[in-house]
Amino acid sequence: MSAALFIALVSAPSLAWNHMGLVWKRDDFPVPWYMSDYLSPDFEDEYQVEVLDRSMNAWNRDAPCAELEAEYLGVREGHWISGASASDGMNTVYYDDPAEQNGDGALGVTYSRSTGEFAFTLPDPDEAGVINYYFYTADSDVVFSQNVSWYTADQIEAGDCVENGYGIEAVATHEFGHYWGIDHTCEEIDVNNNECTDPAFYSATMFWSGTPCSNAPNDLDTQDVEAILALYGPYASFVVAGDSDRFGGVPLEVCFELQTKGTEGAELEILWSFGDGNTSTETNPCHTYTTKGQYTVSLDVDGSGNECGEFTYTYREAALVLACEAPQPSADSAGLFTYEWVEDNTYQMVNEADLSVYGCIDRVQWDVFKGDELVQSVAAWSPKIDFGEPGEYEVVLNLGGPGGIAAEGLTITVGEESKGCSAIPASAAGLLGLGMAFGAAIRRRRRG
Repeated sequence: MSAALFIALVSAPSLAWNHMGLVWKRDDFPVPWYMSDYLSPDFEDEYQVEVLDRSMNAWNRDAPCAELEAEYLGVREGHWISGASASDGMNTVYYDDPAEQNGDGALGVTYSRSTGEFAFTLPDPDEAGVINYYFYTADSDVVFSQNVSWYTADQIEAGDCVENGYGIEAVATHEFGHYWGIDHTCEEIDVNNNECTDPAFYSATMFWSGTPCSNAPNDLDTQDVEAILALYGPYASFVVAGDSDRFGGVPLEVCFELQTKGTEGAELEILWSFGDGNTSTETNPCHTYTTKGQYTVSLDVDGSGNECGEFTYTYREAALVLACEAPQPSADSAGLFTYEWVEDNTYQMVNEADLSVYGCIDRVQWDVFKGDELVQSVAAWSPKIDFGEPGEYEVVLNLGGPGGIAAEGLTITVGEESKGCSAIPASAAGLLGLGMAFGAAIRRRRRG
């Protein structure tokens, strides 16, 4: 059987079960699927749906701890001439490769595409210390090839399958393994190089090649079950608990709530990694971040003692927590901003605020005063300001974010070719965007 094809993700050969790097989001369960109306002349129409449904559900039947859910939504009428599409968002099964997409020698191909959204990481089953990254699936289509002699399970059982014939249920179960995100136990190159010698890998549904006239249409092997459970179950995740806020100023306390499926009756070992070097073994911990930064939170759950056997699951939320300080100058700057003369009465403002932690500045406003009159406000990071006419102006940079607000002011004498640095920071005595009242409260005069 063929390897599944998918965009930007390629699995390396492995001597144990292998994953494609794609996984369905549990929020999308039950995962919907359709059948094309390009049907095969080898089977009755009703059987063509039944065999797919049985093969899809074989993964949940033999690995109930994965708690997979799929829903058949019917035949796509008027779709007969088409083939797999990675962008239509409709997971579709095609008989007899209507668009002639599959290569020679392939019994079936699964075409899958990622959303690009990161899901989690898992340790590599073969290489110690290697971490595999997984992304959510956006679309997956299964295409059975042309010019293959297909047989039903009953025909195979009755001995009617001829040499080089294949059972549709066995192939469909294999392709739906790709659909769920499982890759081959061994690849062809492993076999040819004598690097895949364990009989357990050959008997798995997800072995790279199908068995002609297989008499086990859709039974999963131990390798298949271990592979699907590593992806889907038992399942552990977490949410930010209660009134806890994951964005804010330091010190920032964030509380987490463990969520699991399929772990009932199991003894759990839990390890939280908060991203700042601190860990916890509590079930629902709270953690205080004291240093500004974006933090990825990881949860490792090891379990044993229930019907699912021993299991390990890792759940990771990238850049989940944003802890900030009030805006401040970057390390090599004397103030929040400088300026440079451009031409005539136009000056370039140069924002030099610290951007070492992404997201800690989300509001920017420049207020320009002439005397006590607010003459203009500009919302841009480093704008060019046309003052209109010569004179003495006060420019105030207001910055805000989850860690608080800050402002600095600088007096600019327009009409002189000059440049300068902003004044010593003043305390932000008001809210961002209060115009004259706010600007006047922080003005510091300095000739450029």
